[in-house]
Amino acid sequence: MSKGKNITPNQRVMIKVLLEQNLNPVQIAKKLNLSRCAIQNAIKHINKFEMLENASRAPKKRSTTERIDRIIRRLSEDNRRLTARNIHNEIKKPLVSLKNWKARVEFTREHLTWSTADLTKVSKFNRFESDGKKYVRCRPGEECMPKCAILSITHGRDSMRVWAAFNRNEPGPLHIVEGIMDSTSYAKILQDNLLPYVRSQRLGRNWIFQQDNDPK
Repeated sequence: MSKGKNITPNQRVMIKVLLEQNLNPVQIAKKLNLSRCAIQNAIKHINKFEMLENASRAPKKRSTTERIDRIIRRLSEDNRRLTARNIHNEIKKPLVSLKNWKARVEFTREHLTWSTADLTKVSKFNRFESDGKKYVRCRPGEECMPKCAILSITHGRDSMRVWAAFNRNEPGPLHIVEGIMDSTSYAKILQDNLLPYVRSQRLGRNWIFQQDNDPK
């Protein structure tokens, strides 16, 4: 008998008959050409369930409710490009943990009086969706529907890099970064954008400039 194979109801009938003839599990195993472990499991099954048929298994507990199923269907119908992870994040947004809540409060208190602090950041933005692979859910015959189609750009850039500055009072100017930004171009961006912005805010010399850990 192969590992993991269930004993059939007919075999349990034969095992029960041989047990009534006062045969032990080893003798029954030799007579039916089954392993001793299989015979012992069959005897446990008969004594536990008091039946020779396979016991019915309890149904698997549902992971979602009918309400959540309707939400999943609606989200998938509205945006065919949503992945399973996107839908999961949309349905179940975790609450802020106590640890993160305390960290946010501490950060806010530390920066509460930083009215003259300026911060800058360089970020990349995709102008037309993601620049990677994109999957779409569609039924047969829906391949050409507008909601199932993804726009593509054959010429021109599909993403851009921008530099920006902001302080406590208001955001500053945006500067589109052309090409690869090195230390020289970065210094020119600060000269042409950051300094005029600081002067327009009338901060004088009492201000702090913060930037990320970019080596430039």
